[in-house]
Amino acid sequence: MSAILEVKNLSKFFGGKKVLNDVSFSLESGHVAGLMGPNGAGKTTLMKTVMKIIKPQDGKVTVCGNDTVEAIHRCTAFMPDRNQLFGWMRVSDAIRYYADMFTDFDPKRADDLCRILELDQSDAIRSLSKGTILRVQIMLTFSRNSRLFLLDEPIGWFDPLAKHNILKTILAGINEESTVLISTHQVKDVETILDDVLFLNKGSLILNDTAENIRQEHGQSIEDRYIEVFQNA
Repeated sequence: MSAILEVKNLSKFFGGKKVLNDVSFSLESGHVAGLMGPNGAGKTTLMKTVMKIIKPQDGKVTVCGNDTVEAIHRCTAFMPDRNQLFGWMRVSDAIRYYADMFTDFDPKRADDLCRILELDQSDAIRSLSKGTILRVQIMLTFSRNSRLFLLDEPIGWFDPLAKHNILKTILAGINEESTVLISTHQVKDVETILDDVLFLNKGSLILNDTAENIRQEHGQSIEDRYIEVFQNA
């Protein structure tokens, strides 16, 4: 399988502080990867740098072999860690907004995901809880037929049943041609769906491994591996 995302020697400074330190990795198509680390590790900065929202001092990002802003945005669906929908919108307005903005948006898929995620399209965004707004964002993100999906802390506010439905949505949203990268510090919630595991600490990638290797070679769950690695970081 070919690499969907390639990150090479990525470094970023904010006010003299290095928040990304020579980060390199690649993700193949058909995979779900977890970008894990404590708050402040640089996960959001890395995702925004992949999307060209933040410009790095050094390094290069390519998605589907392209490195231009237009090409990356065209084939990447990004769910940020903050709500970017207008409060006056209803869920149905948000669907139309995305359909107008992205040529790969599938309104029928959006309708199906609204049912799966128990979203009422007549509800106003401003009336929704934070967890429900996250479900709306997940619905909108996975209604695109994208090659790369970037999800920044997508499951932090959900109860166990809602988390189950979210993870089911993520798995249903990918195929052999697409890749998902999930950033989270809640390792246990996502470890059952991961193919690849990335640990980020203080801007440095301190582990890049497969979930299978962690379980078979190290005899550990991903959560246990996370605890061991970060205790010694």
